[in-house]
Amino acid sequence: MIDQLREKIFGWHLRHQAARQVVMYPWQDIRSVLILHEGLEVEHIAQQLRSAGKEVQICAMPDKKEICWLTGMPKKEVRERLQSRHYDMLMDLTQQTNITMQYLALYTKAGIKTGRDISKKLYDLSIDTPAQPTPDFLFEQIVKYIHMFTQVNRSH
Repeated sequence: MIDQLREKIFGWHLRHQAARQVVMYPWQDIRSVLILHEGLEVEHIAQQLRSAGKEVQICAMPDKKEICWLTGMPKKEVRERLQSRHYDMLMDLTQQTNITMQYLALYTKAGIKTGRDISKKLYDLSIDTPAQPTPDFLFEQIVKYIHMFTQVNRSH
C-alpha cells in the first residue's frame, strides 16, 4: 500500500518536473559525472573515470533521517545539494529499483541522465539489463552506447 502511494507521488513529480535540454556530449567532452549507487562498490569505476580526465562525484543512498518516510523523497537539504551543481552526465548505477534513488536521479541537474531501464522515462539513455545488473555491467553499457550515439551523430 505505501509503495503504491510512493509510486503515485513520484509519478506526479516526474510528470511535473521542469523541462530540460538534453545534451549528448561525445565521451571525450564529458568533464563532470555524478554516480548514483545504493551502497555497492563503485570507487574503481570512479577511478577509471578520473584517469580519463573526468571530475567524479559519488552519491550514495541518503541516511534514513534525510528521507521523508511517507514518500521516500530525500528531504529538502539533500535535493538542494543536488540541484546546486550541474553535471555533464548522471550515471545511475543502482541495481535495484528504489524510489529514493529515483528521486535523486530526478533532481540531479545533468546534460544527460543514464541508468537502468525502469520504464519511467527518468533517463535520457536507459539500458535494458538483466534483473540486477552489476555497476560494472551498467557502466560498460553506458560508455558503449554514449560512444555509439555520438559517433552516429557526428557522421550526420
